[in-house]
Amino acid sequence: MTNDRLFEKLGALLEVEEDADRKHIKKLRKVLQKLKKSQKELYISLDEIDDEHERRKIKQDIKVLKLQRKKGVKVYKELKQAQAIAQSDLQ
Repeated sequence: MTNDRLFEKLGALLEVEEDADRKHIKKLRKVLQKLKKSQKELYISLDEIDDEHERRKIKQDIKVLKLQRKKGVKVYKELKQAQAIAQSDLQ
């Protein structure tokens, strides 16, 4: 899956955060894991490339991935915390 599609998926998951259930949280986590994997692959390819233009391009992609993951992780943690509070209220 390309990074653009992962960003679209992440954006859609971030928009529907009000009525998040377990399935929604699980999907968000999977997208975040894929973004992390993509970021690691870019770091590996960065070490192998000598062309300065390509290196700058990869560094920019890594920056974008970091920012998107950071936003997603923040929402994920908030959803998990809200879910834990809701479960403790039920007990």
